[in-house]
Amino acid sequence: MKVDIDLSGLDEFLDEVKDEIRQGMVEVARDGVEYSKATGTYQNHTHNLRSAPGAATVLDDEIVDMYVPSEPGHEKAKEKTENLLIYGKRPENGIILADGMEYASFVESKGYRVISQGALHIEKKANEKFSK
Repeated sequence: MKVDIDLSGLDEFLDEVKDEIRQGMVEVARDGVEYSKATGTYQNHTHNLRSAPGAATVLDDEIVDMYVPSEPGHEKAKEKTENLLIYGKRPENGIILADGMEYASFVESKGYRVISQGALHIEKKANEKFSK
Protein backbone atom coordinates (compact mmCIF):
# COMPACT_ATOMS: atom_id res chain seq x y z
CA MET A 1 0.00 0.00 0.00
CA LYS A 2 1.36 3.40 -1.00
CA VAL A 3 0.38 6.51 0.95
CA ASP A 4 0.80 9.94 -0.60
CA ILE A 5 1.16 12.88 1.76
CA ASP A 6 0.50 16.42 0.60
CA LEU A 7 2.39 18.92 2.73
CA SER A 8 1.74 21.90 0.50
CA GLY A 9 0.91 24.93 2.55
CA LEU A 10 2.74 23.68 5.65
CA ASP A 11 5.55 26.21 5.31
CA GLU A 12 3.03 29.05 4.99
CA PHE A 13 1.18 27.80 8.05
CA LEU A 14 4.38 27.59 10.09
CA ASP A 15 5.36 31.11 9.00
CA GLU A 16 1.95 32.40 10.10
CA VAL A 17 2.29 30.70 13.49
CA LYS A 18 5.80 32.11 13.98
CA ASP A 19 4.60 35.60 13.03
CA GLU A 20 1.70 35.35 15.48
CA ILE A 21 4.09 34.29 18.25
CA ARG A 22 6.44 37.16 17.38
CA GLN A 23 3.61 39.70 17.43
CA GLY A 24 2.38 38.37 20.78
CA MET A 25 5.85 38.58 22.30
CA VAL A 26 6.36 42.13 21.02
CA GLU A 27 2.99 43.19 22.43
CA VAL A 28 3.74 41.66 25.83
CA ALA A 29 7.25 43.19 25.94
CA ARG A 30 6.04 46.68 25.10
CA ASP A 31 3.22 46.39 27.63
CA GLY A 32 5.79 45.39 30.27
CA VAL A 33 7.87 48.50 29.57
CA GLU A 34 4.85 50.77 29.87
CA TYR A 35 3.78 48.97 33.05
CA SER A 36 7.27 49.49 34.55
CA LYS A 37 7.18 53.19 33.73
CA ALA A 38 3.67 53.65 35.12
CA THR A 39 4.15 51.71 38.37
CA GLY A 40 7.68 52.67 39.46
CA THR A 41 7.70 53.60 43.16
CA TYR A 42 10.91 55.66 43.25
CA GLN A 43 11.38 59.43 43.28
CA ASN A 44 12.01 60.45 39.69
CA HIS A 45 14.48 63.27 40.39
CA THR A 46 16.38 63.35 37.08
CA HIS A 47 13.80 61.58 34.90
CA ASN A 48 16.61 59.37 33.56
CA LEU A 49 15.45 56.27 35.41
CA ARG A 50 11.89 56.60 34.12
CA SER A 51 13.17 57.30 30.58
CA ALA A 52 15.41 54.25 30.47
CA PRO A 53 13.17 51.13 30.72
CA GLY A 54 13.11 49.14 27.51
CA ALA A 55 12.64 45.68 26.11
CA ALA A 56 13.92 43.53 23.28
CA THR A 57 12.10 40.58 21.76
CA VAL A 58 14.50 37.84 20.66
CA LEU A 59 13.71 35.00 18.26
CA ASP A 60 16.28 32.56 16.88
CA ASP A 61 19.06 34.53 18.62
CA GLU A 62 18.15 37.76 16.80
CA ILE A 63 16.49 40.89 18.16
CA VAL A 64 13.26 41.22 16.17
CA ASP A 65 11.94 44.23 18.08
CA MET A 66 13.44 46.78 20.44
CA TYR A 67 11.27 49.22 22.36
CA VAL A 68 12.89 51.95 24.46
CA PRO A 69 10.57 54.94 24.73
CA SER A 70 12.17 57.92 26.44
CA GLU A 71 11.17 61.38 27.41
CA PRO A 72 12.55 64.24 25.28
CA GLY A 73 15.95 65.37 26.49
CA HIS A 74 16.90 61.96 27.91
CA GLU A 75 18.44 60.36 24.83
CA LYS A 76 21.51 59.26 26.83
CA ALA A 77 19.30 57.13 29.11
CA LYS A 78 17.70 55.56 26.04
CA GLU A 79 21.11 54.92 24.47
CA LYS A 80 22.37 53.15 27.60
CA THR A 81 19.38 50.82 27.60
CA GLU A 82 19.68 50.11 23.88
CA ASN A 83 23.36 49.23 24.35
CA LEU A 84 22.50 46.92 27.23
CA LEU A 85 19.83 45.18 25.14
CA ILE A 86 22.03 44.88 22.05
CA TYR A 87 25.35 43.91 23.62
CA GLY A 88 24.24 42.22 26.84
CA LYS A 89 23.59 38.54 27.31
CA ARG A 90 20.34 37.41 25.71
CA PRO A 91 18.38 34.19 25.32
CA GLU A 92 17.92 32.36 22.03
CA ASN A 93 14.19 33.07 22.30
CA GLY A 94 12.51 35.38 24.79
CA ILE A 95 11.99 38.89 26.07
CA ILE A 96 14.63 41.02 27.74
CA LEU A 97 13.52 43.84 30.02
CA ALA A 98 16.23 46.31 31.02
CA ASP A 99 16.95 49.73 32.44
CA GLY A 100 20.32 51.03 31.28
CA MET A 101 20.85 53.46 34.13
CA GLU A 102 23.69 52.06 36.22
CA TYR A 103 21.91 52.76 39.50
CA ALA A 104 18.61 51.04 38.61
CA SER A 105 19.55 47.85 40.47
CA PHE A 106 20.67 49.90 43.50
CA VAL A 107 17.26 51.61 43.61
CA GLU A 108 15.56 48.20 43.33
CA SER A 109 17.75 46.86 46.17
CA LYS A 110 16.42 49.63 48.41
CA GLY A 111 12.90 48.25 47.99
CA TYR A 112 11.67 50.53 45.22
CA ARG A 113 10.16 49.16 42.03
CA VAL A 114 11.98 50.13 38.85
CA ILE A 115 11.49 47.22 36.42
CA SER A 116 11.01 44.09 38.53
CA GLN A 117 7.25 44.61 38.53
CA GLY A 118 7.40 44.92 34.72
CA ALA A 119 9.14 41.56 34.49
CA LEU A 120 6.42 39.94 36.58
CA HIS A 121 3.78 41.66 34.45
CA ILE A 122 5.42 40.31 31.26
CA GLU A 123 5.47 36.79 32.68
CA LYS A 124 1.80 36.99 33.66
CA LYS A 125 0.68 38.42 30.31
CA ALA A 126 2.80 35.92 28.33
CA ASN A 127 1.27 33.02 30.27
CA GLU A 128 -2.22 34.36 29.58
CA LYS A 129 -1.49 34.89 25.88
CA PHE A 130 0.35 31.66 25.13
CA SER A 131 -1.33 29.18 27.51
CA LYS A 132 -4.62 28.98 25.65
